[in-house]
Amino acid sequence: MKRRRMQIDLRSEDELTLERARRALGTEGDSETGRALLALFARISAAIDQGSVVSFLPGDDPRAVDAVPEITSAIRPESRYRFLVHVPHQWRKQLSIKGHRITAGQLVASMEANDWTIDEAASQFELDPLAVAEALDYVARNRSLVDAEAAEDWRRAEPHITHRAPAHR
Repeated sequence: MKRRRMQIDLRSEDELTLERARRALGTEGDSETGRALLALFARISAAIDQGSVVSFLPGDDPRAVDAVPEITSAIRPESRYRFLVHVPHQWRKQLSIKGHRITAGQLVASMEANDWTIDEAASQFELDPLAVAEALDYVARNRSLVDAEAAEDWRRAEPHITHRAPAHR
């Protein structure tokens, strides 16, 4: 049996790591991300110097204190929001509106299609306006995921479409 040699492009891994850091810290450029990472490591180091212990506890553990919210929000983006939750799904990853069967992307797409304000969308879907604002924030932060899932929704629905609108001439 022949063994295949696996090559790893270190630059792409570094770029991926930097992109994750940018998202986690909410920064734009490389230098801003570098400064934010150094500040984060300084906070962790200072906490350890003061006798704190860095550990991982489940979020519902009463002893859990979020010492590094930037990392928590990158790992679990729903922790940033009150009205958005992760709903287990076979392939969908984006967050949904708590207590409703609609994703943040679907809500925002309806708003954009109908040119609704936050209050109008809240009224149409019987939501708290803060839930709509959270959905807008989430979609703005995760546009590529939302767009990819919308394309996948369309791809899965297309074979089942029986009537198409006439072509515009």
